[in-house]
Amino acid sequence: MKKEILRMEHILCQDGEARQLNYLSMQIFEGEIYGILCLEQPGIDKMVELVCWNRPIQNGQVFFMEELVNSKEESSGRRNRVTTIGRQSRLIDELFLADNLFVMREGFRKFVVPESLIQAETRRVLQDMDIHLSPKTLIKNLGTFDRLVTEVLKAIVAGDDLIILWEISDLLSVEELSRFHGLIQRLARQGHSFLYIYSHHEVLRPVCDRLAIFKEGTIQKVFTSRETIREHISKVFANYTYDKLKQLEQETQNSNPGEMVLELEHVAGKHIRDLSLCIHQGENVLLFDQNNTILDEVMDILGAEEKPLKGMIYPELNVRMRGKRIALIQRDAIQTMLFPEMSFLDNLCLLLAERIPFFWQKKQLRRSVFLEYREEIGEAIAAKDLYHLPKQDLCRLVYYRCLIGKPDLVVCLQPLSDMDVYLRGIVLELLVKLRNSGIAVLVLNTELYDTLYIADRLIQVEQGRVAAEYTRKHFEEARMKREEIFPD
Repeated sequence: MKKEILRMEHILCQDGEARQLNYLSMQIFEGEIYGILCLEQPGIDKMVELVCWNRPIQNGQVFFMEELVNSKEESSGRRNRVTTIGRQSRLIDELFLADNLFVMREGFRKFVVPESLIQAETRRVLQDMDIHLSPKTLIKNLGTFDRLVTEVLKAIVAGDDLIILWEISDLLSVEELSRFHGLIQRLARQGHSFLYIYSHHEVLRPVCDRLAIFKEGTIQKVFTSRETIREHISKVFANYTYDKLKQLEQETQNSNPGEMVLELEHVAGKHIRDLSLCIHQGENVLLFDQNNTILDEVMDILGAEEKPLKGMIYPELNVRMRGKRIALIQRDAIQTMLFPEMSFLDNLCLLLAERIPFFWQKKQLRRSVFLEYREEIGEAIAAKDLYHLPKQDLCRLVYYRCLIGKPDLVVCLQPLSDMDVYLRGIVLELLVKLRNSGIAVLVLNTELYDTLYIADRLIQVEQGRVAAEYTRKHFEEARMKREEIFPD
């Protein structure tokens, strides 16, 4: 009989009138990788919180390690033995890997520990897990893949019974993700349990033993067969989004690029070895970095924050011209590019203000923007601040700012990062809107899920060099050659 790690029964959780969890039920067993496909993000944060901590709930029960730990009648507030691994590292950069594993953990009470003992124990754990890292490696010198592996090891060393992997796939290259999946599958066979949360079924499907659909604050269905997942997602649970993707794909086939707006010729830098590309008006180019090594550097060069070590860029970029010609949309743009204390309209006009002198003194211009875009954007355009706006309105704000500012080129770094299935559809629709307005769009990504639907060209980069380039009519040919990279 399987040992039960976690059981949540009919969990109801409300914040005022808003229902965060709607009679959610879930069960995870020892040695299982349980996947959650997040169709909608509202409520998922609360679910993770209740898995980790025994907070008050309005209905239901939570069992952890086959013991009742939380209920409507009694919530202790204590932490369950659960580790959450995501974008924010929980390791200490200035300490060695060995110290992070064995010293900086809950329950460690020794004041004096021989360093040789910690190093030896770390080497034993690394060897048992077949992980090739030095115990004396500083955490700040680790790459993203090794950092995630170290966090998994730290959870195992600490004796945690469940490890939550939350939206980690955006952080890894295709090859790294495959290696990481192999690691957690090996650990699952040894009896460790994982809760894997992500927003695309193609990432979860190959690795998860069961896959649950999270929507409207509850688990709507649990799949045990990997073969039926794709059809159910596209035709039932997220049919509107996938119908929209097919529509956007059809629009892309009719796109008509114009004049060239930017050309990179044999550009090289710290990680870029040889990058050549050109981008035209009304074109969407997808730069696919298979090893996840150059994307941030490309952003810095196109943002005039860095100069390439060699190669040419036409026309030449500088900080003053960059704001007028090139708009950058950073990873996690909602958190990094918006000013929540400012009004929606003022946020919307920031890029336009860089192009028009004394813009903020000209109230009539802002009024004109308000009237022109009120119908498209909706009531959110009148908001005095951004604090209580839903995420879809904030997404529209980021991209409409570029649409109104009319730069020659918009560069987007992993635009679907941390987006649920429905938000992914909204973002892709906004990218198509930019392209259809005549703006060139360059998408920098480490995966091809969904972004391939709207791309006119695909540039594949391996080890900092352009390995291949495909036009839309050759995408199917590319898929046949590299099935492990190209999604269906």
